[in-house]
Amino acid sequence: MKFEVKDMSCGGCANAITQAITQEDAAAKVAIDVASKVVEVQSTASQQRLMAAIETAGFHPTVLSS
Repeated sequence: MKFEVKDMSCGGCANAITQAITQEDAAAKVAIDVASKVVEVQSTASQQRLMAAIETAGFHPTVLSS
């Protein structure tokens, strides 16, 4: 799954998002490109649960088609 997180602006943001996702699914693989504001996740958790986790961390994700 890929998400665009327009309000992610630094490594600290990326760390907060990674932590939120791994709290939802400890086995999730997270790849973040801060410059392009893209978060790519390999997880068994649903897209909705991952989006909710990112939102809980204080960000506003939108789904990118893969």
